[in-house]
Amino acid sequence: NLICVTSWLIANKLSLNIEKTNFIIFHPRQKTIRHKIRLLINGQELEQVKCIRYLGVYFDCNLTWKSQCSIFVRKIKRSVGIISKIRHFVPMTILIQLYYTLIFPYLSYAVTTCGNTYMSTLKPLTILQKKAIRLITFSDFNARSSPLFFNLEILKFTDVVFLQNALFMHDFHSNVLPPVFLDFFNSVSNIHQYNTRLASKNAYYIPKIRTNYGKFNIRFTGVKIWNSIQENFKTEKRIKFKKLVKDSILNSYSDIWCTLLPICPSSLNFVSVVVVVIFSVLFFNVKLFIHFVILAISVLYLIYIIR
Repeated sequence: NLICVTSWLIANKLSLNIEKTNFIIFHPRQKTIRHKIRLLINGQELEQVKCIRYLGVYFDCNLTWKSQCSIFVRKIKRSVGIISKIRHFVPMTILIQLYYTLIFPYLSYAVTTCGNTYMSTLKPLTILQKKAIRLITFSDFNARSSPLFFNLEILKFTDVVFLQNALFMHDFHSNVLPPVFLDFFNSVSNIHQYNTRLASKNAYYIPKIRTNYGKFNIRFTGVKIWNSIQENFKTEKRIKFKKLVKDSILNSYSDIWCTLLPICPSSLNFVSVVVVVIFSVLFFNVKLFIHFVILAISVLYLIYIIR
């Protein structure tokens, strides 16, 4: 293939800058390359690298997307610093525009590929996004983020990945993707002729996987996301579909307890509460259990009144 490339360059009177040309070998991180591979063009050796950039996406040799996330983290940190300094002088509408200008492009670019990875890899981006939202709303550094996202109508980073995957599946379902994606997914009705629940819906067959590479592949994650979406959403146009999915995600952020109390019950240690209740009933007496319930209700009511 390199000989063909060289012949094509010579035929078209083009020159290749060897100093800017390199190659990468993709392999699982459990497998190491024991011998060195040499590639030559016109007698000049190409450099082997562990990470390359192509169309703004950083591919590492193990396809873990850690390089992509670490580079985006550095860029988002600068944007968060800008918002923290300018927020005292502009209204919130301008801060939201700055968020969508300086931060959101890094959270939404190519997430159908690099967003489907380990949560530990995506965690720094999630933390920075929450920090930016708390700065925009002048909230405490440990304030619960779900009500803030709901009030600003901004999706969390993990839900941005969910929405972009859903839009990709909607484009495939609407036959607007390039021909290379035509055989990416198979409808359940094409797999078997049984009248199952999935076959009666616009669902796709979930392929079998054995590794995390398969789990993070769009052929698996995209199908799972598409099958989880409400059936009446799938027949809508792309703009209406996007709005319906986004609204359903935002509605999941709204928790009446989170809006009434400074500490959301979901953040409390419910396991400890359950253990105390069980021990109170079994080893003590019912009267103590009743006192415990009255005390808990009183504390919640006082917190609500104070706030």
